[in-house]
Amino acid sequence: MYPMINRENVDFSSDTEVCNIGYWEGVIADKRPCRVEEWVFHGVLNATVFISLEGLENLSQKEIKEMLLKNNIVEIIDDDIYITEVEDIDDNMFLSINIPLDGNGNIFNKCLVDIRSFDI
Repeated sequence: MYPMINRENVDFSSDTEVCNIGYWEGVIADKRPCRVEEWVFHGVLNATVFISLEGLENLSQKEIKEMLLKNNIVEIIDDDIYITEVEDIDDNMFLSINIPLDGNGNIFNKCLVDIRSFDI
């Protein structure tokens, strides 16, 4: 069983630079939990996707992006996606996939999951 990222220690109340919009939690095809968070920074709407790194350590960036497409998480239009690894407070490792969505009237990519507001 794969872990879901633990975000208990994150303050999602918006500050002056980052406006947190909401999140989605679900399970992708391989039964791996997935969390998507939407936020705005300097007028650009972004999504960050968190997926357990367990068993995905050797995937290429292309394969990670294909996984997002196959699971209907995003539609990639302008591939300006930044992928890193993060550790949560439970010492689990995750892919952190940052995806610009839109800004200044331009659509870069599309988030395909239903985002709900943060409970703040």
